[in-house]
Amino acid sequence: MMTAIWPWMAAIGFPIVAGLIAWLISSKLTHAAQRIGDTWTRLAVEIAGQILLTGAPLLALILSVPLVHLPPQVEGLVQKIVAMVLIGGLAGLIIRSILIFQRTILANYDAGDLAARKVYTQVSVVTKIVIAVVSLIALGCMLMVFDVVRQAGASILASAGIAGIVLGFAAQKTLGNFFAGIQIAFSQPIRHNDAVLVEGEFGFIEEITLTHVVVKLWDLRRMVLPITYFVEKPFQNWTLTGSRLIGVVILNVDYTIPVDEIRAELRRIAEASSLWDRDVCALQVTDAKENTLELRCLVSAVDAGIAFDLRCEIREKLVKFIQERMPESLPHRRTLTRLPGD
Repeated sequence: MMTAIWPWMAAIGFPIVAGLIAWLISSKLTHAAQRIGDTWTRLAVEIAGQILLTGAPLLALILSVPLVHLPPQVEGLVQKIVAMVLIGGLAGLIIRSILIFQRTILANYDAGDLAARKVYTQVSVVTKIVIAVVSLIALGCMLMVFDVVRQAGASILASAGIAGIVLGFAAQKTLGNFFAGIQIAFSQPIRHNDAVLVEGEFGFIEEITLTHVVVKLWDLRRMVLPITYFVEKPFQNWTLTGSRLIGVVILNVDYTIPVDEIRAELRRIAEASSLWDRDVCALQVTDAKENTLELRCLVSAVDAGIAFDLRCEIREKLVKFIQERMPESLPHRRTLTRLPGD
């Protein structure tokens, strides 16, 4: 009885023990990698730990299966299961290595820097594409292990030419999203944290996937758009080449207003504000309407969010200044009444 049990205990225990030993060594390598200064050496040590963590139990499983003498039909099924586990393990190893590679690259960049956002967009999109391809290939290889599935697939492909055309049309959008993701990764009309104006809404690019883009709006809502939107439709990217923006404040006032005094007050408000970047500050009369003058105030700020706050501050303080110092210059209508006999 014990003679029959020992092979099973060895077949089950050998992979478990190998996995535990590999996990301990891999943990040591991971902690050691964090203390290594060189980026690529640290990357190599982390990937070596993942290879050991995946490879040791898989190798132990392959070597332990022959220890158990199984009936031929059961042995064939077990070998297929072991092959599927091996394929899944190798795919998982590749995916984990890709994620470690991504994390190592992005760790060298400041998240708020323009160049960093370019690299982050490229690396994240390409990583998702590669992981999707690896997962698809692994799934296909795992299904091909079983003869029934392989033969069924071959017969379907051989006898369903029309189905192939239908599937091609059905996959058109999926392929369109795939190639749009690649195009965005390298041409970069948008990047992570870009300030954009889409569908009349202002927000920041929060997430870019293979199928959609998430825009975090100014009021914390999320707008989800298909990734092809940013290839096929026009939109505004306020931080494509830089984050600096010029904010505009429009005031409609009476013709009697002393423009030079308003211009001086605009300069005083801007210089007293911590939001102004000390670059652009100007006031122009941009229109003369039937009842009012249109004044356009221009002020610059380091990014879109600060520019919005600066515009609100300047609008509020200029209106208060006009109300207190020159209320007669607020917009109003004049009516000329002629008395009888005039």
